Amino acid sequence: MDNNITPLNIRSLFSQGKYAIPIYQRNYAWGNKEIIQLIQDIVDYASKDNVDEKAVPYYIGSLIVYERKEDRVTIFETIDGQQRLTTLNILLSVLKREYSQKFDLKDWFELNLEFDSRQVSTDTLQAIFSDTKVIPYQDFRSYNTAIQQAYADAHKALKKIIGENKITIEKFYSYLINNVYILRVPVPHDTDLNHYFEIMNSRGEQLEKHEVLKAYMLKEIKDDRELSYAFHLIWEACADMERYVQYGFSVEQRSALFKERDWNTLQYDNLESISKMFSSLKITDEDVEGEELSIDAIIEYKGAFEQPKRQKEDAPDRFNTVINFSNFLLHVLRVQTESDVSLDDKRLLEIFDPYLKGDKVKVQEFVKTFGYNLLKCKFLFDKYIIKREFLKDKDQWSLKRLKWYDGNNVSYINTFGDENESDGENKKILMILSMFHVSAPTLVYKHWLNAALKYVFEREQVSASYYLTHLESLAKAYLFDRFLAKTPQDYFDIIYKNNGSPTGVNICEEALDDGVNVENFIFNYLDYLLWKKEPIKYNDFEFTFSSSVEHYYPQNPLPGIKPMHPDLLHSFGNLCLISGSKNSKLNNHLPKAKKDYYLEAGTDSIKQRLMMEKENWWDDEVIEHSKAMKQILLSESINLN
Repeated sequence: MDNNITPLNIRSLFSQGKYAIPIYQRNYAWGNKEIIQLIQDIVDYASKDNVDEKAVPYYIGSLIVYERKEDRVTIFETIDGQQRLTTLNILLSVLKREYSQKFDLKDWFELNLEFDSRQVSTDTLQAIFSDTKVIPYQDFRSYNTAIQQAYADAHKALKKIIGENKITIEKFYSYLINNVYILRVPVPHDTDLNHYFEIMNSRGEQLEKHEVLKAYMLKEIKDDRELSYAFHLIWEACADMERYVQYGFSVEQRSALFKERDWNTLQYDNLESISKMFSSLKITDEDVEGEELSIDAIIEYKGAFEQPKRQKEDAPDRFNTVINFSNFLLHVLRVQTESDVSLDDKRLLEIFDPYLKGDKVKVQEFVKTFGYNLLKCKFLFDKYIIKREFLKDKDQWSLKRLKWYDGNNVSYINTFGDENESDGENKKILMILSMFHVSAPTLVYKHWLNAALKYVFEREQVSASYYLTHLESLAKAYLFDRFLAKTPQDYFDIIYKNNGSPTGVNICEEALDDGVNVENFIFNYLDYLLWKKEPIKYNDFEFTFSSSVEHYYPQNPLPGIKPMHPDLLHSFGNLCLISGSKNSKLNNHLPKAKKDYYLEAGTDSIKQRLMMEKENWWDDEVIEHSKAMKQILLSESINLN
């Protein structure tokens, strides 16, 4: 066999060859976050080109395959890349089914993917691929809920992203099938697959873009050793997003930086003064480890990069961050420049490139300012942005700061209010931040975080009441100027031009009655308002990554059950946001059966709980609930103009 790497565009990939997912592979596991990112990546590339024969191709990754023969037919056993391959299959089924009036995929799109020993997954792909008016899910047969949910997520995300990026579905489709490529890489026939997996799973970390960016910046200030050293220490301390930045420095450094036996006050306002302070402290060999790594050396380095030992000590692995470090760097850049820079960390070096070119003095000033702002933003991020905290065998959202106690003990307490209270303003801020976070699962859409970071960055003191007011104002701006607006405003304009204040111009209430196309944010924001009205009643409620819009009365009820009129079926009163797995289990069942199930399994939203309080669920109940929920959502709009 010739061990050739074959580039295949999507049209070729799905019009020739047979692919199989072997039993030793994990089941399909991509969720809404990964699906949105995939579609966004394709749209980004499609937007740059005229989609002709000279269009720039987008290489989406590779398929590592093992060729096996079955009845003289070659089957490509997929060793690596099955999540991407399955998602592309689902995306094409969405285009085939939902946009059939625009495209005819029947002449080339084949269902050429099967799961070895997982008939349920194969049946689910067949169901969404079929040429029926509705997807023929049958109650007597089990289906893969992850694939079912992926179809719904892809359908919703595709419509949303195309609309926001102002490209046509025709342009997306043409670019996808002709200019998106995947590399099919066969392994030799004599490959020991078990050994191959061991090698794949033990590969060292590759050099990341933020490490290259750091080297580029250090190159600009390399002639000032003290400044370079301070920049290096700050960068490494901030790069560990899982821990509070104070733990990225030695005890002496953190006490000088953040006030001894306090650590909640950043005592310097520029990189130069910090560098002089650091230089006055004792420097050990461990402190300067990696300091002299040049741009050429860092680019050519093939090993794994590790945090210095001092960053691994002192603090437990207790928190999970809501973004990664590369994405955080883009937030800092946007706050510093107040420019509409993208939050797409795949383009990190490209986005920073213009700021590192030109007049040398200006570039150096940019680097020095950025070094300080990086430290300040991470310090503020740790105190004022939520994290996921793992404590006492459970995990929860947290909003905490560090506190010193007698006896050199340091602990985490609520950022605002009483140290450990479970209600009050700290809880309200935590709830609205988590509401924003779960509504925007992909990093490129976390504009809310940039708005929050900008707000605390611009203030010497952060008041809980004013911070909460700002976040609630931002939520209203999202609702009225973005998701219910006839002409949606850009996130950047909402945050930087309108300062997070809603205008409420040209509100389109009809957008609430658009079935599964109603934005997740709207449901989550409504839940926040309902929780805020009765926090004691809903004290067990927590925002989760629920992405499936459910029709409480089903769209396609079981045979013999009366359907609901479409105007009420798709109205806001009959909709709620739940997890995809729950939606798939009871998709066609009546509200009574769903209620019995949810009372046992638990509910995902407060709106859903209110719907379940009704003994019956038909036209009058839908109309009444819709009116009540809309009144809560829209009551603030009368005060905007």
